[in-house]
Amino acid sequence: MRNFKIEENGKLESLLNYINKNGLFCLTFDNPRYMYCMESCFEDVSGVSEIDSILAMLYPQNNIKQVTSEKGEFSTVQEAFTPNSMFNFVEMIHSNNDYIFCDDLGDEWADHLTIDLKDFSINFIHSKYSNDETNSASRLQDVVGQGIKNLGNMHFSRQQILNKYSTTFADSYKSGKGANGKGKGVQTKISRIRKDAGNFKQDIDLILKNPKLHRKCILSCNFISKSNIEKELRKLQQGHKVGGHIIQWLWILSSFSHAAKDAGVFPMIYCAP
Repeated sequence: MRNFKIEENGKLESLLNYINKNGLFCLTFDNPRYMYCMESCFEDVSGVSEIDSILAMLYPQNNIKQVTSEKGEFSTVQEAFTPNSMFNFVEMIHSNNDYIFCDDLGDEWADHLTIDLKDFSINFIHSKYSNDETNSASRLQDVVGQGIKNLGNMHFSRQQILNKYSTTFADSYKSGKGANGKGKGVQTKISRIRKDAGNFKQDIDLILKNPKLHRKCILSCNFISKSNIEKELRKLQQGHKVGGHIIQWLWILSSFSHAAKDAGVFPMIYCAP
């Protein structure tokens, strides 16, 4: 990192010096209760005692292994996300929900927002794809950050969601980039209203007033394997040493769990078995 330079106030310095000077790094320890991050030291008093509740957030999906991209490829005549994309995968899982909206890009609350009148649930779904299962904590941090950032939006008002319905959701989907992942986006014929039960104003009134209403923040990640995570976290639970990245995963998953529950939201993660 010494070879990369950053210019600040007309002065060049190495990326390594910039990171060290501003404390832009995190350190984990053999004791998973502690983490040093951004010039502060944190203690997770729950520690390994909440491993069981963290594992309970993970919902293995066999078909997630068939996903080969996050959004798929796009064309101007396309009316649905490609079958092997994470977006299509999510829509298939929630195909029995009454309303499915694609809110990706722009002033987005989530990649998908669904409403299930039978389950009395409002679901925000954030998708992340990787070419393979990875131990990297950065990919997990990205999607967890998206979920936590939008927890407040899950308690939207009637007028806020009606505004979305009549503006953002009324448009067809335009990709953020071209078909080759570069350049301008492609204007497709994919309706952002992926499923509509037909009486949205009445249904949103009913569900927002229903005392059984509950909200779920769902992360859909093909690069996470529940069996692999459980294997490593059980070692930690039994007092054995594990790699630093496992402790990072524990902290990231714990932060997602606590943030969601503090917001009155159920945390869930779709993952590989």
